[in-house]
Amino acid sequence: MTSDNLNRIGNTSEPQTKSLAEIMESFMGAFTKLWWISIVLMILAGMLGYFKYKSDYVAMYQSEVTFSITSPEYDGPDETYTDNTQLASTLSVSFDYLINNEVFYEIIQKDLGLNYVPSIITVSAVPNTNILSIIALGKNPELNNKVIDSIINNYSEVVEFVLGETKLTILEQPMGSDEAINAYEPTKAIIKYGFIGFILGLLPSVAYAFFVRTIKSKEDIEKYLSVTCFGILPVVNVNRKEKNATCSILDKKIGFRYLEAMRTITSRCERELEKNQCKVILITSTQENEGKSTFAMNLSYSLSKLQKKVMLIDGDLRKPELRNKINSELIRADLEDYSMEQFLNREVKSNRAIANIKDTRVILLAPNKPAKNTVDCLNSSSMENFIKEGRDVVDYIIIDAPPCSGISDAAVLAKYSDGVIYVVKEDTAKVNKILDTIQEFSYTRIPIIGCILNGSVGRLKLSYGYGKRYGGYGYGYGSYGGYGYGEYGEVSDKEFRTKPRKVSKHIALETTEEQKKALEAERQNKKDEL
Repeated sequence: MTSDNLNRIGNTSEPQTKSLAEIMESFMGAFTKLWWISIVLMILAGMLGYFKYKSDYVAMYQSEVTFSITSPEYDGPDETYTDNTQLASTLSVSFDYLINNEVFYEIIQKDLGLNYVPSIITVSAVPNTNILSIIALGKNPELNNKVIDSIINNYSEVVEFVLGETKLTILEQPMGSDEAINAYEPTKAIIKYGFIGFILGLLPSVAYAFFVRTIKSKEDIEKYLSVTCFGILPVVNVNRKEKNATCSILDKKIGFRYLEAMRTITSRCERELEKNQCKVILITSTQENEGKSTFAMNLSYSLSKLQKKVMLIDGDLRKPELRNKINSELIRADLEDYSMEQFLNREVKSNRAIANIKDTRVILLAPNKPAKNTVDCLNSSSMENFIKEGRDVVDYIIIDAPPCSGISDAAVLAKYSDGVIYVVKEDTAKVNKILDTIQEFSYTRIPIIGCILNGSVGRLKLSYGYGKRYGGYGYGYGSYGGYGYGEYGEVSDKEFRTKPRKVSKHIALETTEEQKKALEAERQNKKDEL
């Protein structure tokens, strides 16, 4: 990406609204990541519902007595009370009023020896009968029975006073129950509150869908970032329990999709690097865990298979971790523990700090201790001279820089490079955050030549027409997890390893005794064949 592209990035603004399809896609993507919030809130809310129901629950008991009502003939013009059925209905209303008043309450309180009435009293008539029911509802079944007894003992005075001579016959003696009429059933409360918690847990996903925009496709990169996308790398599930587990194209267990995607990206990168005359490439990303170090490592391996000599440098001086990502079986075991400061200040010997990665043309400079004065080290003349001398020794220098977010180390390292390859993990960093970090490179005037979409979970469109074959050896899948490059044309692997490589004025990598013996054995075999 040229300086004009950088200016275009600075002027790029996000659309204010999303389409319904984008909102739904974002919601589903967010929910797959944030589903645990809904589950946690559902469980917590369900527990809250349970404890609330438990604290509010009061067991209620009731006692009931049933009367039949009869009345003598009344000779007056109003014959209402001669109908015992109608009498029961009328009395149920009047009797309920008479009992539930302060005068009758005082009578009940006096009988029970309490200063309150412990039960709720209701009076009702059984439809189409002359039967009347009185119910006492309260927390204590024993007190309910006493309230009913008090009503039976005192009702005659009230009825006679209001209705005259009316006969109430008890059909069923007062009955109480030790079983609560409102059973203890917290299930409904748990479900209700759990459902509310689950809905609340969806709010972050809804907010994400409406207000957060991330990169999800190659088209998004070119649309929002105005950067060429070299390709898409799929998700690779690596068993972290295995020793030296890493997503490396040298690993035979890495799948075909990743290998083909990496092959396509390498081909496009090489064309772009040659076009822009880039020898020093900076690999960075917006934030941690986007896969930039893994990509830098695999790009180095891929370029080395194109007969390119590559130097891979861990540029994260604060948290150097690149050495841990490389299979320990591929590098010497006698590498010292050192920081970049110690290396540049010649406090550690170069042959104990730099290693050849086995079966590749990659030279590794990977400190494993953090630098004490990172800024001074990055801006030192020693760093500048080392990279300048490395340009004359190898075809490409790949610097695995730290993420851009929060620190400016990547921007400082950019001044030593010819171009930047930006790694974006699918649906991770926000678009506006990516734009802010990319904008930093506009001040260095170093072009961003391309972008990699990493960690894609969708289908890949793999290209098989590269315009240029891999060093003339085509598609031979054999060793190295399917790459199987066999011979490299002009120079074989063993011949490459026997040639000393002078990395700088003070660093020279010599062939090991084991490699020399292997070469002698190969030459002897050729003589025997002749």
